[in-house]
Parts: sequence; C-alpha cells; structure tokens
Amino acid sequence: MVKRLRLFVLLLTVCLFAMGTILTGCSSSPNEKQMKALEETNAAAAAAQDKVAQLEKENAELKAKLAEKQAELKKVQEEKAQVNARLGK
Repeated sequence: MVKRLRLFVLLLTVCLFAMGTILTGCSSSPNEKQMKALEETNAAAAAAQDKVAQLEKENAELKAKLAEKQAELKKVQEEKAQVNARLGK
C-alpha cells in the first residue's frame, strides 16, 4: 500500500511538473498565469508528500499496535493452555 502511494505521489509530481513545463512553453520568461500554474503544481506536490508522510506514520503506529495485540494474544493463549493443563483438559 505504501509502495502504491509513493508511486502515485511520484507519478503525480512528474505529471504536474510536465504540465508546468508544457504550460510555460519556450518563452524566455514565464507570464503570471504560468507562474500561478507552477505554484499550484508545487503546492499540490507538497500536499501529496505531506499526505504520504502522514500515512506512513499512521501505518507504523498501526503496525506497532498490531504487534502489541498479537503479543498480548499469545500471552493469553499460553495462560489458557496452563489453566487447561491444571484442570486436566
């Protein structure tokens, strides 16, 4: 999932950069409209990168929580096995 998200962000950035390049054309200096488009493209890329960082952090937190719950489950299962052994089951 993270790989797909990174790929999406990379492709989005490349596409936005390509659009910015196409919009600016071959003139020696960009006009106001082209500068605005470039700024919007940069803002979109920055927002996408922020979202990726946020999702990666959330993913790491969830993986840590899952590992904690799995360890707790294993402990409880071992305790259950001990109780069953004492009861002779």
